[in-house]
Order: sequence, then structure tokens, then C-alpha cells
Amino acid sequence: MEEEKGSIWHKIMPNHKYRIWRKDFNGNTFYNILVSQKEYDNTESKYYIPVSFKKGIEVANETDIVIKKAIENLRSNKNVEENKRPYAPIFSYMITEFEIVEREEQKQAQAYQKFQETLNENELDEEIKNAELPF
Repeated sequence: MEEEKGSIWHKIMPNHKYRIWRKDFNGNTFYNILVSQKEYDNTESKYYIPVSFKKGIEVANETDIVIKKAIENLRSNKNVEENKRPYAPIFSYMITEFEIVEREEQKQAQAYQKFQETLNENELDEEIKNAELPF
């Protein structure tokens, strides 16, 4: 008899940074956060927890956020044909308050873009100065 592996549940921590993973499927948008847990044998297990936001709020894929307030949701899986365990509970979180955190890569890319723009402006200024000279 094959042993059924139990599901791991992880509590999210307020004021902790999480990355949002977004998936659009059949006109619906699904969000997940990735959490990791260190096991007793020093291996690390990673799990995706479904999350949702208030109506009208959309978050881009791979966005880092700090969760301020969230509510635990519990619903049952009623799709008996696809699931071996009908009516199994599905845990998720409804994120009510959060703030978006910029990643280092985004900050560096923005700084580089500003640097390129200043270089282009300086080159244009030199071209104008050179054009005004009579020689």
C-alpha cells in the first residue's frame, strides 16, 4: 500500500516579503506565493500557496510584495472526477493590505536607463554647441 503524503500548511508572516506568481487561465487570474520550509534532514521543500486579492486589484507576475494584512480562506474541492480526495479542503489567503517592493534588479535597470538618458542629452548638447560655432 502506497503511503499518501500529507499536505504541508505554512502560515504567512505579516511584514515579510513574498513574491507573487500570476497565471492567467481561461479568462481567470490565479495568484500563488512561494514558501520554503527546511526539513529535519537539512533539505529544503518549496510549496505554492494560493492567494487572492480584493476585487479590482491586479498584480503583475513575479512582483515582490510585503503583506500587511491577510485573511485565511478555506474551501472544498468539489471536482470529484479529477481529484482522488473529493471535498478535500483547499487553504488560501485573501490579501487585503500590501505594499509593492521594488527588486534590486529593477532599481539597477532604472538607474542604468537614467544614466543612458543623461548621456544622450549630453551628446545632443555638444552637437548643438558644435553647430553654433562658425568654424
